[in-house]
Amino acid sequence: MGAYFEEQVKILIDLPIVGDVLGHKYMMCIENVADKQTKELIDSAAKVGNRIADHCQARGLIVLPLAHMNMLSPPSTLNKENIDFLVVTLSESIEATMADLKAEGYL
Repeated sequence: MGAYFEEQVKILIDLPIVGDVLGHKYMMCIENVADKQTKELIDSAAKVGNRIADHCQARGLIVLPLAHMNMLSPPSTLNKENIDFLVVTLSESIEATMADLKAEGYL
């Protein structure tokens, strides 16, 4: 399932603030940026990693915030349904964070 997890998490690169998806199998990192072309970071005062983690937690998923990134290191016992839930929840949380950041003038 590690390969499936990595493949599914990498689809998040299509989201406007996801600058990169790094890692391999069950150890992945989502890097969030203000500008995908230049890789300019979102102002650190926005605490984008924490915001995404908070939105995830409200939806039943725990991810580790690290500055402008979010680390994913789930148990290797995940099944396809768990992985799909994780990716959908993370995507929704990133989108909710983007809405917050736009409303507050960070994006």
